Amino acid sequence: MNPVTLLSQIEQTIRDAGVSLPEEKVIAEQWVGLGFKVGDAQLVTAMGQIREVVPCVPLTAVSRTRSWMRGIANVRGTLLTVVDLQAFLGFEPVSIDQYSRLIVINDDSLQGCLLVNRLQGLRHFDPLQDRCATDNVQERMAPYVIGGLCKDQEQWLVFDVNKLVEDRTFRKVAA
Repeated sequence: MNPVTLLSQIEQTIRDAGVSLPEEKVIAEQWVGLGFKVGDAQLVTAMGQIREVVPCVPLTAVSRTRSWMRGIANVRGTLLTVVDLQAFLGFEPVSIDQYSRLIVINDDSLQGCLLVNRLQGLRHFDPLQDRCATDNVQERMAPYVIGGLCKDQEQWLVFDVNKLVEDRTFRKVAA
């Protein structure tokens, strides 16, 4: 028997047995963000906009700055400005406790971080299926919200840290 005939017989036997290749499944690209709360709003920001998250370290106050500028923090030898995100957005200032965190901003033009009450962990979304309206965004927060994502009956507002950093009000910390 020649090799071509043998291969043809093997192919036919496999086809007759119904063995086929597994179906190709398209897996949706997941969008991962860091969740945190400001006031009653649940915010999520893209991981690429964050350099790291650290527990709140002692802060050194800086005189003649706005109330939302909480001071300077020394994080592993790097001095970072600390902005109370909640106070900046017009809510009550963060009451620092063991759950408070500093979200270090990933921006070469700014050595700073955002003080938040607590994190709500990494959140995974399907950007095609989990989109939802952002009708109830508070006015002060609206310039920095670029969309909404819903999962498990919870709404998450996509907070753009880059827009925050570009805002002149955010950069003007002098009182």
